[in-house]
This record gives sequence, structure tokens and C-alpha cells, in this order.
Amino acid sequence: MSESKQVKRKRKAATNAIREIKKEQKSTNKIIPTAPFQRLVQEIAQNYKTDLRIKAEAYSALQHASESYVIDLFQKSNKCAIHESRETIQPKDLRLAMDI
Repeated sequence: MSESKQVKRKRKAATNAIREIKKEQKSTNKIIPTAPFQRLVQEIAQNYKTDLRIKAEAYSALQHASESYVIDLFQKSNKCAIHESRETIQPKDLRLAMDI
């Protein structure tokens, strides 16, 4: 009696990570939620001048620039990790990417 059971194979963690990365790359949504980002900008701005008013377009421009910087930083740090034959970035990769 030979029963043909389908064995469910476990996928590697890297496969799921690549799938998630491709999904995020296809979307054009903002990575950082808008409201917490605006609160952070307002908090930082209070250190320089109280009662400072910022237009919505300025928040949007700051968020776009911040996200671009963070994405570029992570891409560079990923290249540093790959150079050392690793798949996971470490704090030393981020420091090196910021120095470059």
C-alpha cells in the first residue's frame, strides 16, 4: 500500500524576503506613515523655533527626501554585507555605508 502524500516543503527565509521586497518595490506608497513623521518633524522643529508652521507640501518633500535617503543607505549597507559574504546587514555595514 503506497499512499501518495504531498509533502509540504518549507521555503527558505530568503525566498519570503525576496517576495516581500518585490512587492514593496512595485508599490508607490510611502514607507513611513505620514502622521508619525509629521509629529517627529514638528518635535524637531520646536527645538529651533517655537510656533513654527509647516505647509503640507513641505512635509511631503521632507518625507520623500527622508525615505530616499534611508532606501539609499540600506542599499549601500546591503552591498557591504554582500561583500563580506553575508545576507544580513549589521550595524557596521550601516556605519560603513554612511561613511562612503
